[in-house]
Amino acid sequence: MDLPNIQTYLRPDDLENIANWGKDWAWLAGGTWLFSEPQPQLKVLVDIQHLGWSEIEVKEDYLIIGAMCPLIKLLEYSWLAEWKAIEGLKSAISALAASLKVINVATVGGNICLALSVGTLAPLMVALDASYEIWNLRGESHQVAAKDFQIGFRQTILQSGEILRRVLIPLSNLKWQVNYQRLSIAATDPALAIVVTAKNDQQIRCVIAASVAAPRLFEFKNIDFLKREYLTLLERENFIEDFRGSAKYRQEMTAILIGRTLQ
Repeated sequence: MDLPNIQTYLRPDDLENIANWGKDWAWLAGGTWLFSEPQPQLKVLVDIQHLGWSEIEVKEDYLIIGAMCPLIKLLEYSWLAEWKAIEGLKSAISALAASLKVINVATVGGNICLALSVGTLAPLMVALDASYEIWNLRGESHQVAAKDFQIGFRQTILQSGEILRRVLIPLSNLKWQVNYQRLSIAATDPALAIVVTAKNDQQIRCVIAASVAAPRLFEFKNIDFLKREYLTLLERENFIEDFRGSAKYRQEMTAILIGRTLQ
């Protein structure tokens, strides 16, 4: 879709070359969502596609995924067989039910920063205890836990001019057993509920999403604790209610998906 209201297109060589950030500015990554509907509030696009942030690398104790990494690259990469959690990553990408054309362009950072309640990568990153490296226009950086990044529907902790640079996943967590469950009315419809569980010998992490505004993490010592407590925990959550489903329905569907992970 054309965006006729855009007045300025910037393609900086370095973020520090951007002096100021306006309320009507937006980062341009893959652009699959940005160009999918009108954006009347925007006047300036800042294209970051050529900054070289598409890396996948192992450094020290982390798997590092650049924010500009296309989703297709995660499907085609030669992962170590012992990293069982990668199957969950592939499931999250498949859950988009997007065309090959979209997956070739859409980026990891774009999927996470869009912060839709139905976002597919965010709940997986929370389950794997990932962290995000955030940069600002002054060249400063800091890290935040994935579980603290999205705070609501289309809401993150990013401040004006800040950007997600890369995702860091502890290598030891890639050996966890991960289960990714998704439920929707039709395969191509937005999810009504998503449940991701990640399990090792010491704990099990259960993340619910799509049925709530932002991913919610529950941590348990083992599966027995999860079996005993998850229904009570769900009673305390604020589930989405709209034309696609009531809050109670989403709560029940979330419970069903957790039940499937237990099987």
